[in-house]
Amino acid sequence: MHRPGGARAGAARRVLDLLRTQGVISRVELAERTGLTAATITNTVRPLISDGLVREIGRDPQPGRGQPRRLLQLVPGAWHAVGIQVDRTTTTIVVLDFAGGPVATADLPGTGGRGPETTVAALAGHVEELLDRAGVARERVLGVGLVTHGPQDLERGVLLTAQPGPDWLEYPLTAALAARLELPVLLENDATAAAVGELWAGSPQTDTFGLIYMAAGIGGGVIVDREVYRGRASNAVEIGHVALTGSSRPCVCGGSGCAQAEAAPHAVVARALADTGFADRFAVTGARDGTLDDFDRIARAWRSGDRDAAAMLEQSARWIGRAAVTLVNLFDLDTVVLAGPAFTVAGTLYRDHVAAELERLALSRALVRPKVLVSSNAASAAALGGALHVLRTMRIGAPPRPGEGEPAPP
Repeated sequence: MHRPGGARAGAARRVLDLLRTQGVISRVELAERTGLTAATITNTVRPLISDGLVREIGRDPQPGRGQPRRLLQLVPGAWHAVGIQVDRTTTTIVVLDFAGGPVATADLPGTGGRGPETTVAALAGHVEELLDRAGVARERVLGVGLVTHGPQDLERGVLLTAQPGPDWLEYPLTAALAARLELPVLLENDATAAAVGELWAGSPQTDTFGLIYMAAGIGGGVIVDREVYRGRASNAVEIGHVALTGSSRPCVCGGSGCAQAEAAPHAVVARALADTGFADRFAVTGARDGTLDDFDRIARAWRSGDRDAAAMLEQSARWIGRAAVTLVNLFDLDTVVLAGPAFTVAGTLYRDHVAAELERLALSRALVRPKVLVSSNAASAAALGGALHVLRTMRIGAPPRPGEGEPAPP
C-alpha cells in the first residue's frame, strides 16, 4: 500500500483534485494544469493506478496531437465518503463515490430540542441505513464529514457555543460519532463546507469567491486560489455576526445589530407572526423547530405574487446585501455565491437584491460588476462539501479487495 508523504503527497492531491474536477484527463494535460514535470506526473500517477484509485480508459481520439494520449479517470468505487449537515431545523446526509459523484442522499429533520447524545445516535443510525440502502460496503467508506454551525474547535471536534442548547457546548461530537460508526469523522463549519462544495461540485467559474450560507442562521466562507481561507482557528468569515449600520436588534451571540438578527429566517418569520393576518395568510405556525418551513411558506407566497411576502423577504435580502458588501470589500471579491436551504425557494429574490447592494456600494464596482450566483445545490451544498473535504484531505491507500476485511486506517 502506497502512502506518499511530503511533496509527493501534495502532487497526488493535486492530481486527484484535477481528475475529480475534469472527469477524464491525460498525463500531458495534468502536467500542463498543475505545473508539475512530466516525470513527476508519471511517478505520481503510477502508484495511484497500482492502488486502484486511477485507471486508464483508452486514448484521446482527437487528431492533430501526434501520438494519441492515454486518458485517465478516477475509479468511482475505490472509496466513498459521507457528508452530514445538521442544525436545529434541517439535516442532510449525502454519500459520494471517490470521483465525487452522488450515490445516495437523505433529507431529515434537524436536532430540534434534542441533546447531542440523542442526535449523534440518530445520525449514526441514518448513516448506517443510507449506506445499506445504497449498497456501499463499510470498508469502502473513507470517513465522515460532519458539518455544523460555528464557532468550532476543529482539532477537538467540538462546538464552542451553547447553541442550540447548553449541553452542546464542547460536547465531543466527532469522537462520539466516530465511536458509533467506527469511521474517522472530521468536523467542518457549514459555510466553509458549502464553499468547498461549490468549488468542486458547483459552477462559480472562478478560483476566488465568497459564499453566504443561510439555514437557521447566516454564515460565510471564502475560497482564495482554490483553497479555503480559514483564519487562525478555522472560524473565519462569520458574516452573520457583522454589525450593520442602522440595526440594533439583539443577537444570540450577545451583540446587537448583527446581520443574522435582522435577516435570518427567524427574523423574517417573527415579522410575519407580528401580524395575525400575515401569519394566517402564510400559514406560519411559529414552531421553534419549524422556522425554515415557515420561511419557505413565506417564500412560496412571494412566488405566487403576494406583495407582503415580497416586502418581508426584500427587507431581509437588503440586510444580507449590506453584509455581502463587507465581505466583498474585505477580500476584494467579484463573485458571491448564495447557498443553504433558506435559498432553495427564494434564492433568485436574494440574488437580485444582494447584487443591487453590491453594485451600489462595493468598492470593486468601478473595476468589475459584482456577480451573485445561487448555488445549484443550495440545500445540500454543505453536506456535499463535508464529504468532499473527507475525499480531499484524508490519507488514502489502496482500497481493500473483497474478502480482505477492514483496511488500515487512512
